[in-house]
Amino acid sequence: MSEKDSSTLERLHPGFLYTTARFMIFVACVIVLFVIGFRSWMLVFGALLLSAPLSFFLLRKQREAFAQRVEGRMSKRQTEKAKLRAALAGDDDQP
Repeated sequence: MSEKDSSTLERLHPGFLYTTARFMIFVACVIVLFVIGFRSWMLVFGALLLSAPLSFFLLRKQREAFAQRVEGRMSKRQTEKAKLRAALAGDDDQP
């Protein structure tokens, strides 16, 4: 991968990357189970059961990046909320 491609991937939302990767793991499980001989509802059910633990272990890095982004946004919102409450109460430091 070139430097430009990696910077594009880094700018994508971690939630989008995680969801896309989970879907790709599910599709790969469907293909493998289809080749083995699973059909009908067992194919989908088996792919769900197989892709869940695979995603848990294989996508740890993406899941942690998504959690960090959510945590950062929540702390930013809490800080802004505290500033707004202080301003509304008249406790701001400005004269």
